[in-house]
Amino acid sequence: MDIFSREIIGWHFATNHQRDLVIEALLDAIEKRQTTPLYFHSDQGSEYDSGEYLNLLENNQIIISMSRKSHPWENGYQESFYSGFKLDLGPTNHYQDLGELFEKIAKQIHYYNTQRIHTKLKTSPEKFRLDREYLFKEMGA
Repeated sequence: MDIFSREIIGWHFATNHQRDLVIEALLDAIEKRQTTPLYFHSDQGSEYDSGEYLNLLENNQIIISMSRKSHPWENGYQESFYSGFKLDLGPTNHYQDLGELFEKIAKQIHYYNTQRIHTKLKTSPEKFRLDREYLFKEMGA
């Protein structure tokens, strides 16, 4: 998640919560934006604390930021997204197969980024980003 625009940039789908999940999501974000983030903030889940993941961040000169243990509010943007995303997605046990679930997740992320009005931004995350990019370009920044 880009916390400036609240846009979900990189994501990956897996049946377990391991380091490959977050590595692939980060690589997806880098590929989509064709740049690396300056900072990467996460909770202290074991997948974020793996040597392979930390090396990937360090090798790309990304500054690592982690919430303290038992301080979920320090990762509030992501926690808030997950809370709303799970409600919008609904129960996942009624999908016939993983392909159907994957498609629903992809559609839900697309909807969140392009159509769902974010309460703080008063517009969709994608529109917020595009509007700011236009303003910065007009200002010569």
